[in-house]
Amino acid sequence: MLKNDRKRFLLLLVIILVSLLVSFIPIKGLSLAGRRTLGIFVFAMFGWITEVVPLYVVSMIVVALSALVLPPVVEGLKYSYFYRALSSSTIVLFAGGFFLASGMQKYKVDSILTNFVLSRTGTKPGSVLFGMMLTTAFLSMWMSNTATTALMITVALPVIKYLSEDDPFRTGLILAIPFAANVGGIATPIGTPPNAIALQMLNAKGITISFGRWMSWGLPFSLILLLFAWFLLLQFFRPGTEKIKLDIERVKITGRHVLVIVTFIVTATLWLLSSVLKISSSLIAFIPPVVFLSTGILNREDFKSIGWDVLILIGGGICLGMAMQKSGLSSWFLQVLHLKGASLILIILVFGLLTYIAANFMSHTAATNLLVPIAIAAGGNITPVVVYIALMASVAMVLPVSTPPNAIAYSSGLIKTKDMARVGVIIGILGLILGLPILLLLM
Repeated sequence: MLKNDRKRFLLLLVIILVSLLVSFIPIKGLSLAGRRTLGIFVFAMFGWITEVVPLYVVSMIVVALSALVLPPVVEGLKYSYFYRALSSSTIVLFAGGFFLASGMQKYKVDSILTNFVLSRTGTKPGSVLFGMMLTTAFLSMWMSNTATTALMITVALPVIKYLSEDDPFRTGLILAIPFAANVGGIATPIGTPPNAIALQMLNAKGITISFGRWMSWGLPFSLILLLFAWFLLLQFFRPGTEKIKLDIERVKITGRHVLVIVTFIVTATLWLLSSVLKISSSLIAFIPPVVFLSTGILNREDFKSIGWDVLILIGGGICLGMAMQKSGLSSWFLQVLHLKGASLILIILVFGLLTYIAANFMSHTAATNLLVPIAIAAGGNITPVVVYIALMASVAMVLPVSTPPNAIAYSSGLIKTKDMARVGVIIGILGLILGLPILLLLM
């Protein structure tokens, strides 16, 4: 066994032992079911933070443990209850988004859009920067933030090579892409996993937020942050040239490209009008896989490459939330935090800050998975609290480890952590402040 493997094994063993210890030690005010769930919570928390095993494996273990240890100690609870987390409407919605994104990537519809925007931005540095950020944000509304960043970095690198090595604008161009991807994902329910988690946990409480309603506040929030980030990057990394040469790749459009584009337009339009048409967004999500798989746009290999690991990760978080609510662990956490019966504004601020801090050092999805169930236990008008947690998870982008898009940009070797941090902190603070007026619409 390799040295790193031994370290991972020992770390996993410690996490398991601590989780077991927590499960069996009597804790004042916490029932047997609560203690069992606390053990699962501790395992999930450290598993997601350390990534000692893949994140989706942690989620699978969470589902298995919940189904194994809770039904015997919670009257009337069946193990099949926890399996619902892996087949919820939110999982179906996100899966539909993945199929849509896969078709767009395979036939380079994302490149067609990029070419269309950049060919119209001109050659001024500020215009080129804004064009790249706008394209990245739009793609991230419908595609994985990580995939969008990987694509747009390849678009930016040929542009950067025309800039002198001492031109600070090189750093600005690279930083713009992960920031725009993180911000763009806020705009739609399928843009990023924290949005999906928030929607599903609200849905479990009988609170439904339509695709269009989410966009009615998510899109303005996203656009304002995008403009602010663009302004900051221009101020911090001033261009050393007045003109940038663009190397735009041409994509030949075929009938299959047209089918993908039409499917995207129809699906996105129906999602926006779902509340008016009285059609579930998750039902509409079947359009991309049915169209793409039946026409050969996507094949068996494409089907296998869909982000099933992300869906399982989200499902594990939803399951953890279900377990915490059924066992009373969420309410116990509120008592420990002295938030039981606290004002709504205080609860929003506390959970917003906790989420922002946690999400800068761990997976945004994991941070949302851990904190939303606790916030829901506060009762009352939980919608603004849960939505704020999702928003604050997405604006946490201070470090390379904060998000996969940040890590991809950092791996280019063209930026330093301090550059990412000084812009990321300011965007995060603005997000914390700007998110509060949006919550007034939900209160």
